Amino acid sequence: MTLQQRLGIWAATLAVVLAAAAFAWRSLPRDEVWLRLREPSLPLPDPNQVLLPGGPGDPILLLVVENAPPARPQAGLADACLVFAVPTEARITRFLAAFCRQAPPVVGPIRSVRRYMLELAQDLGAILVHAGFSAEAQTMIVNQRLPVINEFWTPAPFWRDPARPMPHNLYTSIDGLRTALRARPIETRRRSLPYRFAYEHLTVPHTAAPAVVASLDYGPLYAVRYRYDPAQRRYRREQDGRPHLDAAGMQVAPASILVLFIQWRDELVRGRPSSRINLVGHGRLVVLTEGRMAEGTWKRTVAGPLTLADASGRDIVLPPGPVWIELFPADRPFEVRAEAGS
Repeated sequence: MTLQQRLGIWAATLAVVLAAAAFAWRSLPRDEVWLRLREPSLPLPDPNQVLLPGGPGDPILLLVVENAPPARPQAGLADACLVFAVPTEARITRFLAAFCRQAPPVVGPIRSVRRYMLELAQDLGAILVHAGFSAEAQTMIVNQRLPVINEFWTPAPFWRDPARPMPHNLYTSIDGLRTALRARPIETRRRSLPYRFAYEHLTVPHTAAPAVVASLDYGPLYAVRYRYDPAQRRYRREQDGRPHLDAAGMQVAPASILVLFIQWRDELVRGRPSSRINLVGHGRLVVLTEGRMAEGTWKRTVAGPLTLADASGRDIVLPPGPVWIELFPADRPFEVRAEAGS
């Protein structure tokens, strides 16, 4: 074999390796990608392990993060690998954020919990991290002895930022929460995610309808828009007409968005305003990923867990990357556009 032929084979091999690494770089920790560059014969890691919230052997921590304007920009939110966006009173959204291997040093502001947030945490077998509760959520936590880390009861892993006004200034860290768990372990039983990752046989094929811009109008100050960035293969999140940036200046940009259309309402519980989402039943699901969309359904029984399926009843399979699950009121405006616009 001539030197020219060897150089040609080497160049072709390098091109394949770099292409695979570029794909993995978008979703997997950098040490995994560099390992594959050094050892091209090694397969890409299983994304269902790399992107598992909490990490192998650790419980999932699901943190209640505030989204009122005084709480913005939030700390650590762009690093989350799974986020539920849920409406509370007056359709003010809050986030339930879970982190995978690379957790940020600060997350918050942390706020109070509602019943349906506890139900979503139960579905994952997660420990819910919060500060306070609605009356209904408090009863549920006490009566069912649910696994939570509540700042009212376990203050050590939390602190307040004096530069921000209360109550929008309570923060925590994943390391601090894990230290608290080592001191006082909480038993949990991990459940599977309502979706799985793969590199092929995806729920949204390349022949699906284009979905470059998606708008979810929760209401004033909380309207959301996702714009697909083909260079990064991410949906850049905006809210209230601005890029949704975290405290480090990073824009929230999930690889996939799952929109669950739910029934939401405000009500009084023990004379105090609260909100209710009925998670028992079924409803419409929209899956947005890779600049395209597909329809499906969500289902949940009284005992849970939440399950998701495509239009043919099959499991939801997503490309590796962060996932945002928007629980969106079915009576609010929702729009998907095939082309970018203003």
